[in-house]
Order: sequence, then structure tokens, then C-alpha cells
Amino acid sequence: MAPIYRRFLAHVPPAGEILDAGSGSGRDTLAFLDLGYRVQAFDASAELCALSSALTGVATRHLRFQDLDDENAFDGVWACASLLHVAEVELDDAIDRLIRALRPGGALYMSFKLGRGERVTDDGRMFTDMDEPRLRAIFRELPQARLDDVWISGGEGTLKGRADWLNAIAIKWEGDGGL
Repeated sequence: MAPIYRRFLAHVPPAGEILDAGSGSGRDTLAFLDLGYRVQAFDASAELCALSSALTGVATRHLRFQDLDDENAFDGVWACASLLHVAEVELDDAIDRLIRALRPGGALYMSFKLGRGERVTDDGRMFTDMDEPRLRAIFRELPQARLDDVWISGGEGTLKGRADWLNAIAIKWEGDGGL
């Protein structure tokens, strides 16, 4: 994860405040804390919130993306392999909420399995896969931010041949720019 951390943190001031959105067990929260950042976290799973809180010492909020209402609170939002569990019909709103949680000039990192559309795995988990044209279409409807960096990477979690990830960093406009 170190190369992706560096790419994201290039947009976050030293000791800035990061929201780990969909923190899971707390791996990334802990990494950012160890690097000297102030971190808040949330996850939709109560069990994962408990694991994250125990691992990191951060009181991880039990919250869904669709219920986030923070505004102008963070220098960076980290949504690593978490937005992919949001239904496609709710994804635009979830991303909009994450952008609203950013301070002007703040960065949002997000990653999805590369593909298109929704699917359910054999174990019953729902995924929304993403490709660059669909992600760009979402951001055309979100004028308060711009996609700054989009790239494809390989990684863990191969699901029926889906080994590639779509990664992106969006920047919230400063001032009235872009609005």
C-alpha cells in the first residue's frame, strides 16, 4: 500500500486530518496514525468498527456512506476498497458526501474493482465495479471536485478474474473555482 499512500498523501498537509471512510479492520487508519496524521474513521459494520477501534485506539464510528454528514472537516478522505460495496444507484450521493466532508483543496482517494456494474459474489457480498468512463461521468455531475489522477493497478482480492483495481484521486475545488 505504500506507493498508493504516497500518491494520496502528496495532496494532504503534514499532520493533516484524514477520514478513513469504510475503515474495515483499521489497517489504513493505523498506517496514517503511524505517519503522524490525525485520523477519524467509520465503517458500516459494527464488528469491523470494534476491530478497528481496538487496533488503532480511534473510536471508529458505525456509519454508512449514505449517512455521513460532515462538512469541510478533513484534508483527505481515504475510501480504499470501500465504496465498491455501495449500490450503484447510491454511489453518486456517497461520493458527493465524501467530497462535502473535505476542506477546499482536500483530496479524496477511492478504489474499485475494475469493471462495470453490480454483482454478488458466491458468499453473498455485493460489489459495484467501476471503469474510468463511469467514474468520469459521476464527476461531471459533481462540480465541486475534479478528478486529478486515475490509474489501474493490480492487487489482492482476485474475484473470478478481477485482479485489476481502478484507483482515483479527486480534489475539492478551492474557493469558487469550478462552481
